[in-house]
Amino acid sequence: MMGYLSERENVVEQIDSICLRLFDTWCEARSVKSLAYLMHCWPLIDSTPNALKRLGETMRELRRNHAEQISEYDFRALCEVADLIDELTEPRAVRLLAVAGGLAQ
Repeated sequence: MMGYLSERENVVEQIDSICLRLFDTWCEARSVKSLAYLMHCWPLIDSTPNALKRLGETMRELRRNHAEQISEYDFRALCEVADLIDELTEPRAVRLLAVAGGLAQ
């Protein structure tokens, strides 16, 4: 999880911005199937981990099942959304180093 609320909010805004671009693109292109996937979970009502995971899972399903109907640009945008969601929802591992003798050199 993110340490700072404002940092988390910035990432949620990035996700929302990408989804809005995809929505506009798919409306213009009349990509009904892609729009149906997106509108199943977006716009986000809230930014809880469950809502973000649902968006991520739905977009991954779209990529897996209908990749041939998605442009390369849109595919990359979907990957970016997935990466951002993972950043917010997956716990980060913190490594602590034990230093013999007190201070690290």
